[in-house]
Amino acid sequence: MEYLAHYERKTGHKQLLKEHLINVGTVCRNRVSPMVSFENITNDTVKEVAYTVGVFHDIGKYTTFFQDHLKYAKASSYSQHAHISAIYIYIALQNRIQKVSDEEKQVILLIAYLCARFHHNALTVDIEIVDKSKNKKMWKMLQIQWDNLLKNKSQIAVDLWELGEGEIEENIEKLKEAEKIIKHNALFETAWELSSGNMKDPKWFFILIYVFSLLIDSDKMDSAEVKMEETKTISPIQVENYLSTKEKAYDLADKREKARKTILNSMNNLTEEELREVRFFTLTAPTGIGKTLASLQAALTLQEKISKIEHHTSRLIAVIPFVNIIEQNKSEYANVLGTYGRLIVHHRLNDFSQLKPRGKNLPVDKKLMEVESWEGDLVLTTFVQLFQSIFTGKNRLLKKIHKLAGSIVILDEAQAIPEAYMPVVGALLIKLSEYLGTRFILMTATQPRILDFGKLLIKDANIKEIKLLPDYESYFSQLTRTKLIPILDKELNQDEFIKLFFQKWQQNQSVLIVVNTIKRSIGIFNEIKKQLIAKEIDVPIYYLSTNIVPLQRGIVIKEVREALKNRPVILVSTQTIEAGVDLDFHMAFRDFAPLDSIIQTAGRVNREGKKGEYSPVYIVKVEKDSSHVYDLMLRSDTLEMMLQQEEIYEGNYGVLAEKYYDNALERGASDTSSKLWKEGILQLDFNALEEFKLIDTEAAEDVFVELNEEATRTADLYEKVFKREVVTMEDLKNVFGKKESLEEFIHELDNYRRKTLLKLISTKISNYIIQVRINQLKKNRPIEFSARGDAYSEMYWIPKTQLKDYYDEETGFKAENLEAYLY
Repeated sequence: MEYLAHYERKTGHKQLLKEHLINVGTVCRNRVSPMVSFENITNDTVKEVAYTVGVFHDIGKYTTFFQDHLKYAKASSYSQHAHISAIYIYIALQNRIQKVSDEEKQVILLIAYLCARFHHNALTVDIEIVDKSKNKKMWKMLQIQWDNLLKNKSQIAVDLWELGEGEIEENIEKLKEAEKIIKHNALFETAWELSSGNMKDPKWFFILIYVFSLLIDSDKMDSAEVKMEETKTISPIQVENYLSTKEKAYDLADKREKARKTILNSMNNLTEEELREVRFFTLTAPTGIGKTLASLQAALTLQEKISKIEHHTSRLIAVIPFVNIIEQNKSEYANVLGTYGRLIVHHRLNDFSQLKPRGKNLPVDKKLMEVESWEGDLVLTTFVQLFQSIFTGKNRLLKKIHKLAGSIVILDEAQAIPEAYMPVVGALLIKLSEYLGTRFILMTATQPRILDFGKLLIKDANIKEIKLLPDYESYFSQLTRTKLIPILDKELNQDEFIKLFFQKWQQNQSVLIVVNTIKRSIGIFNEIKKQLIAKEIDVPIYYLSTNIVPLQRGIVIKEVREALKNRPVILVSTQTIEAGVDLDFHMAFRDFAPLDSIIQTAGRVNREGKKGEYSPVYIVKVEKDSSHVYDLMLRSDTLEMMLQQEEIYEGNYGVLAEKYYDNALERGASDTSSKLWKEGILQLDFNALEEFKLIDTEAAEDVFVELNEEATRTADLYEKVFKREVVTMEDLKNVFGKKESLEEFIHELDNYRRKTLLKLISTKISNYIIQVRINQLKKNRPIEFSARGDAYSEMYWIPKTQLKDYYDEETGFKAENLEAYLY
């Protein structure tokens, strides 16, 4: 009998089960980084566990129930294969694990069982597992599957002879006693011990998600017949070559070059012992000093050195806080890499159809898989993609996490992590470095001491770190680009703020206004625009916030950047402008906020130092808006510092930031971080982990704005695919342009390609989606998207014909009840 792992009845394409199992097991073992080890659990043990889980994860597919379902579409509840495979792995692994204590062995067996059992679902380690162990119906179903495997054991053993016929038959025989073996070895009791908090060791969480990630990624890639390639070493000289092509006609260029050389010297002077043992490199420098390229060159230098002494090539992963700055980093990285390495860009708005394949004929669905699996030499992604792919049990998100092992991660603008999460994120980084051998370059203008926050949860953490720019304070002290001017003696209403604005602003100056709420930003934009017209002042004014669709945000940033080259402009924004958007204004107004946000706003003023000395950044309090967005303690600390000085010069920003984070550390770990660490990490409660949200979207709904013809064509294609109608090449060209690689989608689609195409379309639709708070929708609720063409979606829809009722072309969504706006 021919046993299959996958089979497409329409095309006849098939994959033999034995090939799939051997492939996945081999890849799981070979992809365990040499840097991975855990206390009392060696790298070889991890490899053995990963191999056993990989090679037997689908052994339950040998039942005739599954084979008949796959080949002939015979429905049967007994065709489920994950649980029976998990129990086989539990038995097979008993004699394969050596040199660990009995207690640790039981946890490792449980982890292997969980990885296989839930490899088509989300991970869970909760009391339900224990309850289900008493479920007679479950054991009866398993017994029927065991009996079926027992009847076929000789054929199965022959099919898997490469894995050892005798062992296969013996383990299948043991399935007869599986219930007894499992209960005797206390599998479910071990799950209870973990989930109840009796075993307070973080290593179990990291072993579990690491092996699970290896299995999911290897399984999906092999099933799709996508070959995983080795990571390439990229020469740091590539950065030098690119820098030689850039303009240097400004004063800050000398400081940038000096900083870059200092950073490189720090990296080149590392001893072999430091290269092996140090996991954290900090890069603190003012905005505009060239950290993006300097950190990349440092990472490439580190990669080169590590490959020589540890004989493996570290993948480079650059992580930035916000999607709106990813394009500028992508451009820089792409120019550096050229054809010498593969750049993968992964974020929710990425157009996967635009990706360049490794080979000529790599289909779009496989490109998409490579991106979601971070299968590149340099990965550029966001905080959300990284951290919310760790604080989760979802297999689709976790599948890429094993790529962190042995990698070099550039974490940019770490201060953008909300302070409530800093302790748990800091603790996470510490443990990733310890267990997976991940090295981090922590880069920021206001070093938030994230590792010190992590130590609040890991009391015995022994961290070695190296400052790549040891004299960073001198760079701050020498800078004279900006100064903060607090005007905080009273709260200003909107009219008073606008009066102050026109008093301070000169018409030949570009100006940035950053406020805390969407409501306020719209009010200020409209009033200033009105007064500019009334005063006949010919200065363009722009608006930027999450209230306008992402496509429009990108256009605004591009238009402002171009306008700034030739004339003064006014930009009214919310916090969307912070952290990395490379716009350069003469002056700024910042509604009161925590210190790190204020310094980030200052970083958008006089960036190149070409606008004279000490360009003003006015700090004001516009009513009580800051209280809607920021924590009381953060505001109190900042206010206290601001009230002590009439003007704060750029050279003192670093000192202020240090004091600010000293105060935060004295308050201890937040309740939010403490709960995530205790319940999520130590007790493996994946439901608790889901509470980690860098962006709070729980009280918001997606609204699709049919803003232009492209939006219409994209929504039309979504409906067509959703309703399983035939898609033509013309349909695809209308949305994706002329792409030969999309030909695979013009035939009748199987479920896999249909899901892939829907995902591609969704990235296009995302350009026209805003998230609107539920209380905003109450008085101006758009139509449900399903009313557009009977294609189900949880989104709301603003039709082209009703744009004037719901969407302003400059300021975005219209809420009849403006009090509903938060941010």
